[in-house]
Amino acid sequence: MRIDAILSGCRGHYPESLLKRWTEGELTTEFVNHVRDHFWVIEQSQRIIASGTIDLDSGKLDAIFVCPSAMGTGAGRKMVTHLQQLAVDAGLAQISLEATLNAAPFYRRLGFKGETTSLYHSPRGFSLECMVMHKLIRKAAGTCSPSMNVL
Repeated sequence: MRIDAILSGCRGHYPESLLKRWTEGELTTEFVNHVRDHFWVIEQSQRIIASGTIDLDSGKLDAIFVCPSAMGTGAGRKMVTHLQQLAVDAGLAQISLEATLNAAPFYRRLGFKGETTSLYHSPRGFSLECMVMHKLIRKAAGTCSPSMNVL
């Protein structure tokens, strides 16, 4: 699913040679164990259609992938909403992510902000241009909403 999502969603936004490096080869046992222990998935008809994870110390979302046949069905939104709720439950005020160039408009529709590009450095030995984005999910203590009357 991860490979299909990368090849389908990122094609045209990154060079083919980069997509090949990103998707070729076997995943390390360490990475597979990390996926098993820390990732959330959405299943449909006994098939994984979306994945994602969040670091509840930093609030960083990562590895949000959607199966190409499930793109546009709400699976990605459902995953981000779930990860955001985990962050809220953990008491975080903000979540962040590094969006691939093709995914930045999707995250903007979900309320993420950010225009700064950065380089993601993959453990596979390549760098990938991405968009650094964040979303406030809880007001800081002591702030009031604009519609409140303050005496």
